[in-house]
Amino acid sequence: MSSDAERPTEKRTQLSLAVAAIGAMALFSSPAAADFPSGTITYVNPFSPGGECDIVQRMQQNPMQELMGVDVVIEYREGGGGAVGWSHVKDQPANGYTFACFSIPHIIAQPMTRDPGYQTDDLHVLYTYHSTPQVLVVREDSPFETLEDFIAAAKEAPGSITVGGTGTASGNHLATVRLMRAADITVTWIPFPGSGPTIPALQGGHVTALMTNSTMAVQNSDKFRALAVATEEQIDMFPGVPTFREHGYDVVEAIYRGALGPRGIPEENIAKIVETLDSINRDQAERKTEMGFQPVFYGPEESAQLVERLKVEYEELLGELGMLQ
Repeated sequence: MSSDAERPTEKRTQLSLAVAAIGAMALFSSPAAADFPSGTITYVNPFSPGGECDIVQRMQQNPMQELMGVDVVIEYREGGGGAVGWSHVKDQPANGYTFACFSIPHIIAQPMTRDPGYQTDDLHVLYTYHSTPQVLVVREDSPFETLEDFIAAAKEAPGSITVGGTGTASGNHLATVRLMRAADITVTWIPFPGSGPTIPALQGGHVTALMTNSTMAVQNSDKFRALAVATEEQIDMFPGVPTFREHGYDVVEAIYRGALGPRGIPEENIAKIVETLDSINRDQAERKTEMGFQPVFYGPEESAQLVERLKVEYEELLGELGMLQ
């Protein structure tokens, strides 16, 4: 199992100690802060309804209301690949009453390639609740039975193989770039505006393969053949599917999601949000795994470490692509 696919009981002690340490500061907080939350929570979805942020936020909404004792409203602020929503949250009062679903690499890569209205450091990643590892899939009737078949064909005719996925400088795209670099091949990247259109594109033969999220690969496992998964070790949701690393290609990539807010939220309010999200995430971990999500349980410190590590990696990858602004 990959270290990103921890069981719900793992790291509980470490996270609990961190939350307790943060929460202890509430003893010195103002009465207003100690009452948090005492009003409606706004949980911003920066993407369109029906996407993976939306699915998980809807799963979290009712238990969050029960645990926090207040209404939780999901507010859609879509546009710019999430940038509209994150830019909005950045400018909200830093009191813990407004936070948003985030997606990595989006919040890291966007400010590197353009001006999305925010910088990564404007946002405080509070909790990371899952990842969706990247998976290379082809049609069931594809002549490519293995990853090596795919690599051999790409070497024989550089650029002739098309790989579809969502967007540019996205998790799908960056995983494909990692594969090209690791295997010394050239494929043609075909970007789509969302994951939905990629499925009929592969079914119809408009692209050779997809670099897609684990959720999409699980949901379409009856139609597609998974050639390799971009995790450190094989994972249970893809039994028998090798990792890229097992073939000698250092390709590890996933899209991470969680909750972020503006900088400056009181530590005791952060502790309450983290405690709530962690409780829900552990309760829903088995269900999410069945859906193709890979639960993780990262509090603010581990989330910050993840962001800092990926900043370095993405700057290098995007620099190679000539995409840095």
